[in-house]
Amino acid sequence: MKLLNGNIKFFEASITHQRNGKKNHFFKNQTNAILIDLKNKPKQKIQKYPSLFSLENFNLLTWSASKHGKQCEFSTSNDLYKFIKNLCIDKIKADKEIYNIKLLTFPKVLSFGFNPLSVYFCYNNKGLLIHSIFEVRNTFGDMHHYVLRNINLKKITQKTTKKLFVSPFYPKKGSYKLFANYVHDKIMISVEYTLQNKKVFIATMKLKEIKFNNLNIIKAFLKCSIYPGKIWINIHLQALILWFKRITLYKVPSSEKIKHSFGIEESKD
Repeated sequence: MKLLNGNIKFFEASITHQRNGKKNHFFKNQTNAILIDLKNKPKQKIQKYPSLFSLENFNLLTWSASKHGKQCEFSTSNDLYKFIKNLCIDKIKADKEIYNIKLLTFPKVLSFGFNPLSVYFCYNNKGLLIHSIFEVRNTFGDMHHYVLRNINLKKITQKTTKKLFVSPFYPKKGSYKLFANYVHDKIMISVEYTLQNKKVFIATMKLKEIKFNNLNIIKAFLKCSIYPGKIWINIHLQALILWFKRITLYKVPSSEKIKHSFGIEESKD
């Protein structure tokens, strides 16, 4: 397998979830994420990763391209790059050609991990963000890609119809307002869920880059911002709390056959 020949950056992340309604619910979580440059650059010197991080192989932190996109065994970062690029093809605006793609995601810890959300940032040859893709996964094994095409600083937020059943506490109805931006060493992501013209859920993720070295990996592990299965455990813990609050449960529908959809441009307030 060809090794990834692109930079990987390490981030501290602060995540908030706010549920609005008859019974409000809020929780905040600290974790760590990685930003992966998916484009192989033959002339670039291969980054030396910390010894506690590995691609594919077992380690304290690991990442595998096969867990994204088509989720095909043995797929590489190059396969993932091509898959994401094909999602963004726009026959109307052919000038929006992708030159590079960076993936924000959560690494596995001791081979355990779950990625409810990964975000792809797609750039043109001038380094401008032109598309972004929200790769959303639920705990029932389904995945959907929400593709935000032809974005710019004035239209970086886009509205999408909810296509994936994510939580048993919400129906597969309504719409999202999705926003993601990466400036210098900071990343901001937000998801606003609207149901019956009411904003019922808001999730935000604020990330700041830190040095990608063994010391910071160990610090994250000791602070419990990362540990095996943390995100999966937190999701089910919060679900248990909502169940105790007697929030209505919805039946899990059949898997959605359409695996990607496109956003509608909206000006950011």
